Amino acid sequence: MPELPDVEVFRRRLARGGLHREIERVEVRDPIVLRGVGRDRLRRTLQGNELTSTRRHGKHLFASTDGVWLVEHFGMTGYLERLRADDAPPRHARLVLHFTDGASMAYVDQRRIGSIGLTDDPGEFVAAEGLGPDALGVTEATLRELLASRRGGLKSALMDQELIAGIGNIYSDEILFQARLHPTTAARGLDGSERRRLHRQLRRVLSLAIDRHADPTRLPPGWLLRHREDGTRCPRRNGTIRRLRLGGRGAFYCPSCQGDRRG
Repeated sequence: MPELPDVEVFRRRLARGGLHREIERVEVRDPIVLRGVGRDRLRRTLQGNELTSTRRHGKHLFASTDGVWLVEHFGMTGYLERLRADDAPPRHARLVLHFTDGASMAYVDQRRIGSIGLTDDPGEFVAAEGLGPDALGVTEATLRELLASRRGGLKSALMDQELIAGIGNIYSDEILFQARLHPTTAARGLDGSERRRLHRQLRRVLSLAIDRHADPTRLPPGWLLRHREDGTRCPRRNGTIRRLRLGGRGAFYCPSCQGDRRG
């Protein structure tokens, strides 16, 4: 599932390949992904205009045009792909923006769980969706405030988009592995040293993943992400990776590195 690093990669891809190009045609190949906007309005808003800037908040991508913002969420399988003039859209492309210079940008979503819409103001959209602060912008002081009254374990807290926006199943495991904290550690029970370590690794993991284009093959060999399977060797060679079931999701961790501290 695309998380903050993936969506930031998509944002940069759109900024490089989709800004300041006149949109000649909006091809809605599957309207099921449209949320709160019809095919005709989307076309009227975008055709003949240019995308002029991009923003991201958590897992949501925003692109402005003529006072309105295109909003994209990528669900479990979505991504953006830049196409050259002679490229056919991918099989699961749901929306394609065709530019006057022949290039295009495709929103691809195999499982059709993502969404595309419009908003007048990204800040108002974020508030209406009940999203917490973007994970990359969270300070240590803000993290302390967010976790102070949080019930439950750290992994669940990190994945709660109303608390912190952008972190999902994979990167919550990685952040906790790097911070050497057990997934079920009580979120409001961290001491100062643990909280500082968590904040430092949250920033480090997300930033480095973005720098490596969110490509697992380019991430450090000592990261958990490349070893997320029950029974595999810990990448630090300290033990064996184990899997927990938390809230219907799998949590991978190393008991030797992260202990067995419970909430």
